[in-house]
Amino acid sequence: MSAQGQEAQCLADEIEARACRDLYAAAPPQFCASAMTIGGATALCLPSMPISYFNRVIGLGMSEPATQAALDALVHHYTAAGVKDYWLHLSPAARPGSLPDWLDARGFKLAPRRSWAKFLRGSEPFPMPNTGLVVRCAEAADSGLVADIVCTAYGLPGSFAPWFASLTTRTGWRVFLAMKDSQAIASGSLYCSGDTAWLGIGATLPEWRNLGAQSALIAARVMVARDCRVVATETGEPIGEEPNPSLHNIQRAGFVQVCSRLNFAVPRV
Repeated sequence: MSAQGQEAQCLADEIEARACRDLYAAAPPQFCASAMTIGGATALCLPSMPISYFNRVIGLGMSEPATQAALDALVHHYTAAGVKDYWLHLSPAARPGSLPDWLDARGFKLAPRRSWAKFLRGSEPFPMPNTGLVVRCAEAADSGLVADIVCTAYGLPGSFAPWFASLTTRTGWRVFLAMKDSQAIASGSLYCSGDTAWLGIGATLPEWRNLGAQSALIAARVMVARDCRVVATETGEPIGEEPNPSLHNIQRAGFVQVCSRLNFAVPRV
């Protein structure tokens, strides 16, 4: 693997991890959310929602080589929190090269959603797609709309609403709404830190999908991130022949895939 490829993968993980650390810092206290650095990796932990998306390790073996002791510490971290379903993400550039064998020896197996595509692009803007939708930045008064869209689209309980509502006014975050006439139908978030930006939390109400809302939201967020050096995002890769509009939206927006990152699931006991 070229040094450039390794650098791109490390950067993509670093940008995602930075955004997620701030996202978890915004969680309501009763969630007991944490984003700890263990062995150079970011361990996201949300015991109140014990599913892998909210409990996963970003950057294992990237900023520094992983060790058996670091793996012990990660496993203990989730076990102590009572989380039984979590992922260890593994990029191709992760060190040491024997890391997949270490995980296999511990009983970790590839999850059914075996990989995520990781992307980077420059911050040069691209034309807003002609969708007929209006995209605007969400304000404090829109926080309830944002929370409702995210919770509905992702099937999250209403208790999550204050968390996502808070991003509309949180430093470093910009949240956008796509409007169909006067109705908010989709949202997407942007987190800027230094000279990098991350696109995430793209959500569309089920009855309004396939209208191009997320393509329009990507364009709006890239435009706002134009002063950044690089923009990162990621999405799950398709299983078999399943459709993946998120993947196509990202590719059409000029993002370049830097790797397929594997998702190793905790062993079942």
